[in-house]
Amino acid sequence: MRNTLYIYLASLLMNALFLSIRAEDIHPCSGAGFWFPAGKQELSAAIDGYLNEAKKKETAGSPIALISPHAGYKNAAPVMAAAYRQLEGHSYKRVIILAFSHSLSGFGKISLLPVEGYETPLGTVPIDKKMAEELLSHSDVFISAPAIHMREHSDENQIPFLQKTVKDFKMVSLLVDSLNKETMNKAVDILYPYMDKDTLFVASTDLTHYGFAYDYSPFEGLKGKELAAKIHKLDKDALEIMASADADGFREYINRTGATICGRNPVELLLRILKKQGGAKGEILQYYTSADKSGDYAHLTVGYGAVIFTAPAQSEEPKPKNEEEKKMDTEVKPKIEKTDEEPDPPILTETEQQTLLRLSRDYLHEIVKDRKFKPDISKYDLTPSLKQKSRLFVTLTKDGELRGCIGHVEAIAPIYEAVMDNTYSAAFRDPRFPPVEAAEVPRIRIEISINTPQRRLKDINDIIVGKHGLIIEKGWNRGLLLPQVPVEQGWNREQFLEGICRKAGLPRGAWKEKDTILYYYSSQVFHEK
Repeated sequence: MRNTLYIYLASLLMNALFLSIRAEDIHPCSGAGFWFPAGKQELSAAIDGYLNEAKKKETAGSPIALISPHAGYKNAAPVMAAAYRQLEGHSYKRVIILAFSHSLSGFGKISLLPVEGYETPLGTVPIDKKMAEELLSHSDVFISAPAIHMREHSDENQIPFLQKTVKDFKMVSLLVDSLNKETMNKAVDILYPYMDKDTLFVASTDLTHYGFAYDYSPFEGLKGKELAAKIHKLDKDALEIMASADADGFREYINRTGATICGRNPVELLLRILKKQGGAKGEILQYYTSADKSGDYAHLTVGYGAVIFTAPAQSEEPKPKNEEEKKMDTEVKPKIEKTDEEPDPPILTETEQQTLLRLSRDYLHEIVKDRKFKPDISKYDLTPSLKQKSRLFVTLTKDGELRGCIGHVEAIAPIYEAVMDNTYSAAFRDPRFPPVEAAEVPRIRIEISINTPQRRLKDINDIIVGKHGLIIEKGWNRGLLLPQVPVEQGWNREQFLEGICRKAGLPRGAWKEKDTILYYYSSQVFHEK
């Protein structure tokens, strides 16, 4: 009887929450006087002050997306202003806020309100009703659950800053729950077409919530500067992954660290949309924690960071190609057009290999002193082969031990650019290691692996240890091992399969399961002597 009553009450709750409810025409402001000032003039003056103190940075293109915190303005507004100040001189007809519910999770979809507008002390922002209706037509992804929007501040706290910077715009606010892979992919496909020159995306999140109050204290026992350094590194690693628009890397970081980043779901959705869009450049604008002034990191600390993503203006004309690039086009394109399968990368000569190793070494030597260093590419003999796009990994070892290994699993950049990108990432972004320091560089050996496209593995007996690398996918878990790894570890074929499972955070025997997908590839590997 009691179980029946519980089921009945739960059913009433779900009906109240998720069935189509007639929402009010204007979504009322609930945070005025708590998260930010309640008076129009007071709020306007406060935001003006924050924006005036923020620095406007020169960017290579037009802002298409921001990641901004949403805590109370007394804590987070300077970081928010660092993001919104970058919108100066740009206009948008629509803003899509990717936020989340603090009050309810586990419904596995994205909720929005088809109301007329959102109210703040600065006025009412109209909703893009057409877009809202289009989204709600995809009922397997989007729903309207008014109850979870009632007192939500992860979206509301962004709106006054938008009113002061973008000014005349329509908006859609989306509360993004944890999505399974299928729903996430559908959401990306649905939202991606809205990413245009007239639309700004804003993902709302604070960073690590550290301390007993948040049930997250992985550095228990550390105090003062040592604890601060650990928390700062945890957050800055997350920000660097976000700025690189690495959605898979961000999910792996959350799974590995357990970091209490409250807006991880909207951030992941934004990163996946940016990846599909391609070409966006991310930059970290500002970061600090709530405890940086008080020094009391152990009990209650929240991190706040801002990231901007820019894309080249759509009106920009492509740069004219020189004769060498034109020749390269005629050499490469027929090869691709003649086959349904992506071709293997070029086999590099000894001279070309040495050029890449010298580029990587020179770049590493400089970036440990200045991370913004830009090399003079004209000093290197960049043949047509080195300008072809390829999958590529850079591995750093120190005294024979792994010091960093990062790469591109897709052919997204010319070989020489990928070498620089992954030299930087292996030195500073491998989450397993602290950043490389200048004193270590003489003891580091550089190895470059240029990989063929991955092919679906149909029979494990086709794996040749020492020749093939492996990629595994199972649900959200994904892992990659280079061909040289099983040789270095002394593994046979089965141990190699178990090793790739462990790399992806899966049980050793997961490769045998029906929903596990395996790919293989080969590599051209060369390293410093």
